[in-house]
Amino acid sequence: MKKLITAILVVIFLSVSFVGCKTSTTTTTQTGQSVMDKLAEAAKGEGGVINSYGMPDVWANYGEIYGQFEKLYGIKHQDIDMGSSVVYSRMKEENASKNDVADLKPSYAMKLAQEGYTSDYKVSVWDKIPEGQKGVAPNGSVWQAAYKGTLGFIVNTNIVKKVPHTWAELNDPQYKGLVSYLDPRATGTGVNTVEAVSYAMSGDPYNYQAGIDFLVKLHKNGIIASVDPKVDVSKFQRGEVAILINFDYNLLLWRDTLGVPAEVVIPTDGTVAVGGGVIMAKNAPHPNTAKLFLEFLFSDEGQKLFAKAYVTPIRPDIQIPPEIAAKFPPKEQYSKVKFIDYQKDAEISQALQNAWAQAVGAK
Repeated sequence: MKKLITAILVVIFLSVSFVGCKTSTTTTTQTGQSVMDKLAEAAKGEGGVINSYGMPDVWANYGEIYGQFEKLYGIKHQDIDMGSSVVYSRMKEENASKNDVADLKPSYAMKLAQEGYTSDYKVSVWDKIPEGQKGVAPNGSVWQAAYKGTLGFIVNTNIVKKVPHTWAELNDPQYKGLVSYLDPRATGTGVNTVEAVSYAMSGDPYNYQAGIDFLVKLHKNGIIASVDPKVDVSKFQRGEVAILINFDYNLLLWRDTLGVPAEVVIPTDGTVAVGGGVIMAKNAPHPNTAKLFLEFLFSDEGQKLFAKAYVTPIRPDIQIPPEIAAKFPPKEQYSKVKFIDYQKDAEISQALQNAWAQAVGAK
């Protein structure tokens, strides 16, 4: 009899436990939904607009991401395109009160958080963002990366007959006046370009002098056509430049959409991978709208919209569709890629910018 009673009690216990587990899962789902619902309701009184810095339509599929956000919530997107260092300076000057969100290098995002210019809002999927791609400053301000990419170049194969596959190969008279990269003083991508070249030349991305020395050679030999303060694909489309340096997600999308016969290259002598920092301003003019957008961006749907356009989602549980993954450069080109340490990047960025400007004679 005791054995029978014991067995019955075990069955009851297991049943209750199973129901409890199901209830917990359901509650989590409902809570996740209610976060979006509550924020969407609160955002209705904020004017139906979101202001961003450094999030143009042509970058990281933001055109489609913000387009879908508008379809869902009726909120229009207004962006002022600028590089990471400019975003950092401007948000400090404005006391983080003019923009709602911004895209910038994680090292700059970290600095803004440490100095109290970012919100303390954590997205509901915070735990799904990998360590090293998010942070909380002592003052409670947070930063996070929303996606990641690898630095390489796109080559116009109508103009360039011998496609270079390393940084070192760019120092060749046949590429004279054909190469363009972004200004390290104005953009995080520019700083990362110097770090990527430094890694290829010395094995250390933070030994920035090695990268600068090589870039100086390219400048002196007339290889460099322009150094731009922000992303500009018009010169590439017109054939004024034929080799454009940027991240693989942008390069692959440009290959597909610019109408220029092109090949995307990940340099095999070494390059860097970097996350894309996305932060909410401390004194955002539309705070609930900003929170709603962050929730959307880090949701399954938002992360998949990144993946749809070759942008690698920061959440490891989100997979790039096989048909998209098949269009990336061969895996062997990614064999010598180093992920940037954001703290080290932050420590050297200013010195790198100063040294680069002096070395190339930038005004």
